[in-house]
Amino acid sequence: MLPTPNYLDLVFSALLLAILLFLSVAVGFVSKKKSETFNAWLAGSRTFGPVITGLALTATWLSGWACLGLMGIVYSFGWSGMWLAGVWTLVGIIPTVTIFGPKLRNRFEQMRATTVPQLVGNIYDSKMVAAVASIIYIVLLIVYSVGQYKAAATAWHIVTGTSWELSILVSAIVMAIYMAVGGYTGTQWALAIQSIFIFVACVLLGLLALSAGGGIEGLNTALYQQDPKLLQPLRQDLTTKPNLQFAADIIGLTATLGLFVTMAVGFPHNVARFIGMRKITKKDLVIMTVVVFVTASVPWFNILTGLSARALFGAELFNIPAAKQDAAGPMVALMIGSPLSGLYVAAVFAAAISTLAGMVLVMSGSLTRDLIQVLKPNLSDRTLLNVARILTVFFSIIPITWVILRPPDLLAYLMSGAAVGMGCIFFYTLAVSLFWKGAHKLGAIACMIYGFAMTALGGYYVYTVAQWPWGNWWWATFMGCGICYFVFSKIGKMRA
Repeated sequence: MLPTPNYLDLVFSALLLAILLFLSVAVGFVSKKKSETFNAWLAGSRTFGPVITGLALTATWLSGWACLGLMGIVYSFGWSGMWLAGVWTLVGIIPTVTIFGPKLRNRFEQMRATTVPQLVGNIYDSKMVAAVASIIYIVLLIVYSVGQYKAAATAWHIVTGTSWELSILVSAIVMAIYMAVGGYTGTQWALAIQSIFIFVACVLLGLLALSAGGGIEGLNTALYQQDPKLLQPLRQDLTTKPNLQFAADIIGLTATLGLFVTMAVGFPHNVARFIGMRKITKKDLVIMTVVVFVTASVPWFNILTGLSARALFGAELFNIPAAKQDAAGPMVALMIGSPLSGLYVAAVFAAAISTLAGMVLVMSGSLTRDLIQVLKPNLSDRTLLNVARILTVFFSIIPITWVILRPPDLLAYLMSGAAVGMGCIFFYTLAVSLFWKGAHKLGAIACMIYGFAMTALGGYYVYTVAQWPWGNWWWATFMGCGICYFVFSKIGKMRA
């Protein structure tokens, strides 16, 4: 029998969420004085140290997918789902911290870039590249942002038993306020606070869930009794379902590894965390790496939570309307009870709004800097700042309509689709360009067009009609982006 919420679950959820939102908006207002010009609003004072930068990076990396969606993956497929459910999470994010991060921070400073698309454009000395990058980022980030609200909505509804619309709307408004007022500086501090909520809640939930399931041995015994295939690291029975290739064969497994590596440095909300960092020393780099390594290990604990949910509840969650397997984390939290259930709800909101805040800041800043200012170069600094602030409200609210009208069935599918596009495109146009001197704007544009087209096609052929195998699609997108990038860069250099 599934657990049901009581008034204490609602009280603690509301209280802890209120504390999270209060702290977030408070640091936004405290940061107001450091965000009164457009450039300062976009990039802060570039004085953040390794601890705050590391915590903020973790918060944007651990989205609603990491704190809720991935649990639905392992709940559905057992251990074979762990490849898409975050077992590679540190393999992806640590190279971004140790290899790409310092170079990105220096490039932002050297090129005086205040947005990620602007940096991409400056690397290729092309406003067109910046504009195309901005458009692609905005489109894919809107898709990705839908998953953030869906995660928060699911956690709130399951744990409290009440409607989620008000909680989501209040959170969106609060997020828009602290971003509009505090800009980059306020958002960076808010992300660091939210990262702490995520880490504490998810680690506690994972350990307590594993204990409730009888430890690893008890968990595996329960899974085996339900279906021996739930213990398999790769499931041959899933090879007939192309969109489940990530759990089925070696191509899907390697594609998920590539996905985590590329999206870690391809996500603009991750990359933007280095804009405001002070000059990095070796000591800073070590400290930041340790902070991220510890706090970004959350998906490993969440995998245990998802597997424990399957061991404890069997296949019952598939019958829950709308939420279905995405209810795995919230149901375990509900079973353990308050105040942990309330802390978990706050953590999912923290994960959702932290990633969403990073994305909204990218979208609003980029649209203002890389499109509007290019088209209207004579706009005053105050006008640009006001436009960017208004856009933060717009981009904070727009995904809610999608969630209300047509929520995605399984959160991780939607999120990974957008991640494929951003990861494959900007791994080359941004990360590779840091090391390859032969880069040319023609290669960057060709890479972006191909990657965006493949992302759109994958949305239909992988997720809608399930004809393309998921892993094959990722590899085709990744390799095709690379071929376009290098070949057309060579052509561009020859024509120059």
